Amino acid sequence: MDTFKCPKCGKTTSSIEKFCINCGEPLDIYCPECGDKWRFMFEYKFCPSCGHNMKKENTQGKRTSNK
Repeated sequence: MDTFKCPKCGKTTSSIEKFCINCGEPLDIYCPECGDKWRFMFEYKFCPSCGHNMKKENTQGKRTSNK
């Protein structure tokens, strides 16, 4: 099972989690250009769907709770 660090608190969490188990931060992020949803997109430099530069002008995409 893959693990990642939460972008908010740094706690290691499983790739299957939708929220950080430590701080509750949503881990699904939407590309601001095309709207596609990606898990752990904060680690990406470019959107895999449209190529949008996720690091340009501090754009990190929009986190959502998807409740």
